[in-house]
Amino acid sequence: MRWDMSARTGNLRVLVDLARKAIELRPGDAKHQETLAQSLLLMDKDEEAAAVLTDAIARLPAEPRLHLMLADTYYRLGRHDLLEQALRNVPSIPGYDLKTALYRLEILMKTGTAPDAERIAHEALGLDPTSDVAIETLGRTARRNATPEVMIPICQAAMKQRTGHVQARYELAVAYAHLGRSEEARRLIDLDRFVTLTNVAAPGEYAGAEAFEEALSGEIARNPTLRPDPIGKATRGGLQTSGDLAFGPGGAMDALIDLIRSAVESFVAALPDESDDPFVAARPEKAGLDAWAVVYPGEGYQERHIHSAGWLSGVYYVSAPKISGSDARAGCLALGTLTLPEAREPPWGVRNIRPAPGQLIMFPSFVPHSTIPTKSPGSRICVAFDVVPLREGPALLD
Repeated sequence: MRWDMSARTGNLRVLVDLARKAIELRPGDAKHQETLAQSLLLMDKDEEAAAVLTDAIARLPAEPRLHLMLADTYYRLGRHDLLEQALRNVPSIPGYDLKTALYRLEILMKTGTAPDAERIAHEALGLDPTSDVAIETLGRTARRNATPEVMIPICQAAMKQRTGHVQARYELAVAYAHLGRSEEARRLIDLDRFVTLTNVAAPGEYAGAEAFEEALSGEIARNPTLRPDPIGKATRGGLQTSGDLAFGPGGAMDALIDLIRSAVESFVAALPDESDDPFVAARPEKAGLDAWAVVYPGEGYQERHIHSAGWLSGVYYVSAPKISGSDARAGCLALGTLTLPEAREPPWGVRNIRPAPGQLIMFPSFVPHSTIPTKSPGSRICVAFDVVPLREGPALLD
């Protein structure tokens, strides 16, 4: 497997400069405005991106994608009043522009502003049968309506078109679990197969594990993107950075990222050459690493979720305070969590893993997981990551 080792933040700064110069030369070209705004969003400069898009719309009011990007940005900023206003102002999308039409539908679903989410999800699948947002929306609707069987052909079609489709595999397993088709569900989610736990030794340039963890903790605390409960993320009652840690300027975090990449390469090397599991077939030839840090106070936790953009996901624990109270599961990473009627346990069970500093846990991105509060006065600090398959050639606005 080959890694995308480009320094994302540095490249984005170059793109921002180039886009600004291009806008000066050709202010009527919407693509340059989109590139500038998208680059700023990837740098977590949401307010600046909103200002750029607002100015661009004033110049080019007939460009629907600019309006949609502004609505998406307001959603990231938690400005739901402005989000709805931006969506109302979106001009007609030309019939040939299927990509922008799909973008609009996915924003409506993602932001919860769709008046009929199920209808819009089916409309999105008509444009792209592999749409993660549409499949997630229909899965949620099917569970609410107690009609899990409707998800089976939808997920099977998506998995046929995209080998290793993460969202579809998860939703299909959930549908089987709700229908009592336990054996089929367990074939899709197995909490032993492809799940690894490793104790990572501190790099040689540090005096020991404690020195390494202290350096990591300090860098995370000083990270300017660390903020409470970012919108669209699973963190509740905690702090989370952007997903840009794999492109840092050096230091302890850079050393940790090297250790994570090495662990992923060992994981890939251990996979069988041939397997009937699509997870193995979907192993990427080229991948990027998205990594972010999370800091949980005693009541902080992660809601149940999966990582639909990833192939392999994982977490490295920088600190894991002693638990308080009588709950034996307090502070655990819970793999396989799922809510079923009559409080039934998922067919694949639940695997509670008690974290320890220096521990690295990896699992397929379709495995649902959550965390349990420690109830401790100390903070639990970790670095989570996704191995993201990449296509050949960058596509910033895809």
